[in-house]
Amino acid sequence: MTSVLGILLLVVLGLPLAYSVTRAVPLALVFAPIAGAAVATGGVLLMIVAGGPLLPWIVPVFVLTGAIAYWKRRAAPVPLGRWRDALLLTVPLVPPFLPIVRQPLLWDAHMIWWLHAGYFEQGSAFTRESIGNPALSFSHQDYPPLASAPVALVWRVLGTHEFYPAAIVSGVLTFSAVAAAVYALRLVTAAGPALVSWAAAVAVGWSAFSPLWMVPTAGFSDAMCAAAFAAGVVLLVLGREPFGPTLPLAMLLLSSAALMKNEGLSMVLALAVVGTVKYRRSIRRIGWVWLPVGVAAVWSAVARALGARTDVLTGGRFEALLHGDPDTAGRFPHVFATMAGRVDWIVGYAMIAALLGLLFLRGRRRALGVGEDLWLWAVAGLYWCALTLIYMITPMPLEWHLSTSVDRVVILIVVLACASAATWAVTALHGPGGPAAAGAPAPAEEAGARV
Repeated sequence: MTSVLGILLLVVLGLPLAYSVTRAVPLALVFAPIAGAAVATGGVLLMIVAGGPLLPWIVPVFVLTGAIAYWKRRAAPVPLGRWRDALLLTVPLVPPFLPIVRQPLLWDAHMIWWLHAGYFEQGSAFTRESIGNPALSFSHQDYPPLASAPVALVWRVLGTHEFYPAAIVSGVLTFSAVAAAVYALRLVTAAGPALVSWAAAVAVGWSAFSPLWMVPTAGFSDAMCAAAFAAGVVLLVLGREPFGPTLPLAMLLLSSAALMKNEGLSMVLALAVVGTVKYRRSIRRIGWVWLPVGVAAVWSAVARALGARTDVLTGGRFEALLHGDPDTAGRFPHVFATMAGRVDWIVGYAMIAALLGLLFLRGRRRALGVGEDLWLWAVAGLYWCALTLIYMITPMPLEWHLSTSVDRVVILIVVLACASAATWAVTALHGPGGPAAAGAPAPAEEAGARV
């Protein structure tokens, strides 16, 4: 019962914000958990900066989102916002998420995310002391708060510190993020055959369970971060009208990913670089793609002001790498082989599909209204480079660092590769004379979508 109440609390908390970015009640219910986590994160940040207990700072953030929802009530809703669409987004995701009911026993969730939730729940003074306490450095105090803040809120409101409700809240948050990835892929391929588009979109959602199927339901933040970011990238890079009605949703998803884990900063930086090149002719659009980086910078500044440190940066081998240290540079083959070994057949087949699509289906893809696939691969490539750099300069034993994290950090690579393959599958099965082939508007980048 406590877990059910926790889910209801998270949904109610996020419903106004979710409605303001979708203007569609069915989709607002689907995305309410991730929006609720964003509201809880705002409360945590205000609490840390201004002082006091957590709950009084949640209230003004919630009221603000309610005011925004009221203000946006007459705005155009995002497409595919009917009840049928919401069910098609969520029902196929239920089976792989069923392991969420198992007992929460995995170490990382306890050591990092729920430990952070514990000190957030205790109020500002305790949180500040904990973030700067060297004795807790094993818990990575600099990790962003979005995965922990909703757990802290549920614990505080329901008066419990049980780990089972924490695991359920974390799982529901991940479910919401994965549903967002399904929605994004379905939306950008909506001009194709409906059955094919839905099947491809659901397959992208399922890809968040690879290469390690247990991650999305084990209390980690990796799958939720990868799915939320991938959804935002697909909307912003492949969408027909990326700066139209779906822009607020994309910003919510990308900013949430930036505040879920440290790798989220690498993700949004990769997108910002690619987006700057893609939208170089429009300053306003460039500003939007850098917004999630600014959101991540806010947390980074707060954490460092309280004494938190990033182990890779403070004790890493970056200087040795710059000076050509052979031991550091020599890590590259092993790092590359390990990462490639975890995603090889998925990314390999997706790259083959993308190459064949670029050679034979570009015209059909353009008629379908799906953006250029190379931008998606550019984001994935930059993120791969960022991961490689982190592993090469890590101060921790390399083999241990790889074995404990590589399965989780490459989830985004898998999801983006599958998103690419899914768009080409829909393109291939969309006949040249299909409904989008004649008279369809060009992609937003060429047609000049509103900003």
